[in-house]
Amino acid sequence: MNSIAMNKLLQLAMFASILIALCAPSRAQTCQNYKFSNHNTYSRCVDLPVLNSFLHWNYTASSYRLDLAFRHVGATASEWIAWAINPLGLRMVGSQALVAYQRPGGQFYAYASPINGYDTGLLEGRLSFSFSGLSGTFEGGEMTIFASLQLTSDMVTINQVWQNGPLKGGTPAIHAMSADHLASKGTLNLVTGATS
Repeated sequence: MNSIAMNKLLQLAMFASILIALCAPSRAQTCQNYKFSNHNTYSRCVDLPVLNSFLHWNYTASSYRLDLAFRHVGATASEWIAWAINPLGLRMVGSQALVAYQRPGGQFYAYASPINGYDTGLLEGRLSFSFSGLSGTFEGGEMTIFASLQLTSDMVTINQVWQNGPLKGGTPAIHAMSADHLASKGTLNLVTGATS
């Protein structure tokens, strides 16, 4: 092999290395290739369109059981995250939310909060459906909420709402009103994975 051919081969190898390096971070920020540190596995996932968030789930149609993991990347210890189902429509009021944040002492706290008005303080309360296994993690700038929800036959397509916001005095405060925060909602078919 002459030096010109060798040079071209080296240039091609360098270009391929740069291309792989550039593509790797963007692939890492999708739900498809994500591995959970607790070894949970989910058959479906969706990259939510705003707020650096992802939803992973298993849905058992025979029992209407939804096992989920909601992830928010780029998180800090001074913020909260939430994911919710709203049986009443694509809006905040009426949402049945799962909320999590890191308490001042360092404990990561996950709880349920029904959203009954726009002046909500994300207070802990009962949801309109039962749930179990509610927990969360905060690792490497990523917050995750895990839960199993017992849904009903009319909740195969759900209205989902997700959000993140600041903590004030160690408790959740109102989220920003930017375009992304106002657009963090949509429908999700739990069987097909179709979103809108």
